[in-house]
Parts: sequence; structure tokens; C-alpha cells
Amino acid sequence: MDQSAFYGVVAATNFTLLGLWWVAIKDRDDLNGSTGPGRTMAYLVSLQFVIPAAVSLLAQVAPDIAAIWRFAFAVAGVLGAIGVALLANQFARLTASTVLPWVFAVVGVPLYLAVALGAVWPGLSEAIGLALTPIEFEGLLICLIVILGVQEAWFVTMTPRRDSDTIR
Repeated sequence: MDQSAFYGVVAATNFTLLGLWWVAIKDRDDLNGSTGPGRTMAYLVSLQFVIPAAVSLLAQVAPDIAAIWRFAFAVAGVLGAIGVALLANQFARLTASTVLPWVFAVVGVPLYLAVALGAVWPGLSEAIGLALTPIEFEGLLICLIVILGVQEAWFVTMTPRRDSDTIR
């Protein structure tokens, strides 16, 4: 597949998902601004769509100049890992869920770190036995991150909140 077309679709999909997320939380007092922790969690979920969308746009700027997309993916990987770790922590604080925060952290943080590592080490995909170019490897990881982001949005929206007096 043409990488520009692929990343164009990924960017458009993620910006659409971001818009849908904003619509989904518009009428949710616990996520749209009435509480600081709720606002923070809503923002951290939005990062799960903004980061893949932004790097997908940047991957199209000059696909033949690897330094541009590599830098973007390295930064995005680090920021995404921090964001998903913070989301897992916030989700654990605000809900009674004990398994999902762990899943968010154990799956999301390594995925984002793999994005960063793949950007700075072009031979990573080959080293783990995948016959993918570095930009294809990043695309595979971004697809997995998008799937995770959709799941995070679903669970943040659907998981009951703790009572405000029991929030840690």
C-alpha cells in the first residue's frame, strides 16, 4: 500500500474519532469540565487520537526524508507512553476498575515506546523478525494504538465512576 495514502487514512480516521469523542463527552458532567480529574481523563483519552493523527500527518510531509517522520514518531512515542500511563492512573483513581488500568498501562506504554524505539532504531522490525520497512512497522504500531485508543474511550465512557468522597 502507498504509505502516503495509508497515513492519510489514519490521520483522517483519528481526527474523526477525536471529533466523535468530543461529542460523546459533551453532555457528561464527569468528563467535560465540572471536575478537574474528569477533565484530565477526557483530555488523556483525546491524546490517544491526537497523537496518531498528528504523526500520520507528519509522516506525509516529506516521506522521503526519514529524519522528519522519525523525529515525529520518536517524540510521539514518548508523549504517548506518558499520556497512556497517566490515563491508566487517572482511570484507576476515578473508577472501581482494577484490571483495565493495568491493561491500559501494560499494553499502551510498551506500544508507544515501541513507536519511539522504532523511530530511533530503523532495524527494530527486522530484529524482531518482521519483514517491514521502518515506516511500515510504525504504521502497524499506530494501527494497534488506534485500536487501543478506541477501547480506552469506550471504557472511560462506560465504566461507572467512584463516589467523589472515595476518590484516592
